[in-house]
Amino acid sequence: MTYIQAGLLIVAGCLYAGHACLAIMGWRRQRGADGYRRWALVVFAIIFHACFLIMRILHIRGMPIETRLDSVTSFLLVVAIIFALFSRPYRLQGVAALFWPVYAISAIGTWLLASGAPMDRPSLEKTWLLLHLVPVYAGYACFTVAAFMGLAYIAQNRFLRSKGSEALWRKLPSLEKLDHAGRYAVSLGFPALTIGLVVGALWAEHRLALLGKAWYADPKVAAGILVWLVYAVVLHIRLFAKVRGRQAALLTIAGFLLTLATFAAAHVYPPA
Repeated sequence: MTYIQAGLLIVAGCLYAGHACLAIMGWRRQRGADGYRRWALVVFAIIFHACFLIMRILHIRGMPIETRLDSVTSFLLVVAIIFALFSRPYRLQGVAALFWPVYAISAIGTWLLASGAPMDRPSLEKTWLLLHLVPVYAGYACFTVAAFMGLAYIAQNRFLRSKGSEALWRKLPSLEKLDHAGRYAVSLGFPALTIGLVVGALWAEHRLALLGKAWYADPKVAAGILVWLVYAVVLHIRLFAKVRGRQAALLTIAGFLLTLATFAAAHVYPPA
């Protein structure tokens, strides 16, 4: 990594941290006059974040998804963009006070700990890698947003049932909005993950000579399929069984914890 690339990442981390601080301050004041400043900070953070990845593309002459640091950074950018897109229509200022501090700590921590070692993808062509990972990252990012909607739903439900908590529940969206946002995020993430897994499976079948006939037994492949099955159940229950409220929120959070574990395993699992 060059000094310019490191500088872009440091600036992005500082901007995310500043936005997180303003989000917490906005929670205390509900709708302070710093709303535009908060948005300016997160927009510039995303811009510097994206500039880092663009610099990596120019430096390595390929997509920034082949090393552990690049892969995690690309995923974090997708998460930030998707949450920002959800924030406006659903008025997620209250949820942002939880999301952005966790995001800033996770981003800065992973950037410090993630290495520049190549991922375990020695024979995956760049085009297939791009077509496989971009939808998977988008799906995982949507599941991340859905999980935070579930956490906010549980918190809001508790605030509404507690006496003297009016000042707290007024700072979060309504239960209906939180439930709808979580359901919508899962509805977007599931087809994206499906596309990514299908592309990966097609490539694997095409490259049996390289991967061997038991490619599906790879722990990361099995974990991805397991996540897909879990969210197939979550989506079916939410849409067709019409499960709403706290049960749906808990189910979405449980699915996300599994997703987080599989994503972490894919980045920690040592190369063959």
